[in-house]
Amino acid sequence: MAKCRKGEVFVETLNAHGVDKIFINPGFETIEFMSEVAATRVAGKKSPQMVLCLDESVAAAAAYGNFMVTGNMQVIMVHSEIGSLQLGGNLQNLQWGRVPAVILAADQEIETGRTLWNGQPFDQASIVRNSVKYDRRVTDNDTDLHEVLTEAFRIANTDPKGPVYVSFPLWYLGGEQEKPSSYAVEATEPLPPVDMAALEKMAEILLTAKYPMLVSGNAGRHVENVPALVELAEMLAMPTLTGYSWMNFPTNHPLCLGIEQIGGGRKMDAGYDEADVILAIDYDEPYVNNAPPPKADAKLLQIDYDPLTQGRKLYRRGADIFIKADARDVIPALTKLLKAKITAEKQAEIDTRFNKIAEFNETARQRWFADAINQSGDTPVSPDYLCNCINQLIDSDTIVINHTLSHCASVTEQIVREKPGTWFGCPSGAIGWAPGAALGAASATDKTVVAVMTDGGFMWGCPSATLWTAANYKYPFLAVICNNRGYGAVRDVQIDTMNAAFPAPGDAFFDEDVVDFAPDYAAISQGAGAFGRTIKDPGELLPALKEALAAVRSGKPAVLDVWLPRTR
Repeated sequence: MAKCRKGEVFVETLNAHGVDKIFINPGFETIEFMSEVAATRVAGKKSPQMVLCLDESVAAAAAYGNFMVTGNMQVIMVHSEIGSLQLGGNLQNLQWGRVPAVILAADQEIETGRTLWNGQPFDQASIVRNSVKYDRRVTDNDTDLHEVLTEAFRIANTDPKGPVYVSFPLWYLGGEQEKPSSYAVEATEPLPPVDMAALEKMAEILLTAKYPMLVSGNAGRHVENVPALVELAEMLAMPTLTGYSWMNFPTNHPLCLGIEQIGGGRKMDAGYDEADVILAIDYDEPYVNNAPPPKADAKLLQIDYDPLTQGRKLYRRGADIFIKADARDVIPALTKLLKAKITAEKQAEIDTRFNKIAEFNETARQRWFADAINQSGDTPVSPDYLCNCINQLIDSDTIVINHTLSHCASVTEQIVREKPGTWFGCPSGAIGWAPGAALGAASATDKTVVAVMTDGGFMWGCPSATLWTAANYKYPFLAVICNNRGYGAVRDVQIDTMNAAFPAPGDAFFDEDVVDFAPDYAAISQGAGAFGRTIKDPGELLPALKEALAAVRSGKPAVLDVWLPRTR
């Protein structure tokens, strides 16, 4: 058999799997591979682009953002044990976001005999094992890199998708192997056909419900599911809650209850207090759940590729009927069944329900928008007014990335999204996600990308590293910082706890002189090659947003640090 370089096998395998970018924080063990990629690109041949990220957590978040826009397989390369540790909370974000990513790292301890404190062999993959669906330690006996990578890609891309981790000996990528006879992609296991008997039962339950409700969290990852969900919801006049992570349902539709909220905010009941039947389609409960549980006697109907939402039963009790199927198949099938069963009498009932829900939702939306305009002169800037201004200036194709907690309600209620692929949120708990996710999204599109984030999320998102990559690679985005200049997500709960536990109000953990200090995020951004500006006066907000968006559209990342009221 003919021999070839492992670097060549690497490049061709990634090409076959549709990988167009590798988000990398390199080490000396990747030099051979990087040289192979560079030589291939210089020769004018197809090869993924290497995107240099100055922190591994940024690489992970950027891969997430790229996947949101493209749906492509992702590859992340990090430096051995240290780089694996540095992935941090964004590794869990990949897991909860069901992002098909292959994480590659050298394993320097394969041949050293290093042991742990208890005498057990050192296990580098234990760093990531709780947050990946598969890990493999390659040895020199694994002579076919194509086989190793193809297996990893297949597992990562099989529903429920998720990250996988492959570690390899220090100089493994620089060697040779037998040339593969083919770079064919290994097919993932298809989902089963729709169980029509179970679907018939679902249809009957939905038809007899007085207040059926629809929730979907991930169906919008396939754009064709969005109009299909609208048709299904309209068929029965089902109030619909669209999940936090994807754009599943137009937020200005008469049946839309809004985008699921996490963390602080208005804490919408979102229909759970009335629903007697809940139809959950591709729905994972978020890491930080803000909604009350469904009524104890509400029937739960679930259509998904996994009966468990991140290892948990739906609403902690599980579905009454579960169908494992592809939503792209099952939504039209259910709609067709329902259409055939609806009588004139039932249609009249559905029409009445539609009108009632539409009136309720429209009244709520108009109240939200009016509140925002009425707060236009508030100092510090009102979070409702900030998000209303963003909504005024962006177009329907703009991609909005949201990772807020205390101000989640303002973002989800004031910013209207109608098109698939124009809204993304992080379902997990590591809030340093948004800057890198915006970078990754911008790397995959010419559309405007606007990321709304907490001040902590900006700080923990490695802003200098993220903006450096965005500026150097011309991947521009606008980061809008909701800056309450305090540890709001924890502070308010602590104050409530202290007030309840002690006779006098307490603020024991936080030293006001320390917490009130706010870094100059605009200056940090400017130093990393971005447009940066701090806004304290509401009268400056709209002009500053226009200026920042103009910078982004000219190819430059931008940051607006907007001072909002302290949450307490």
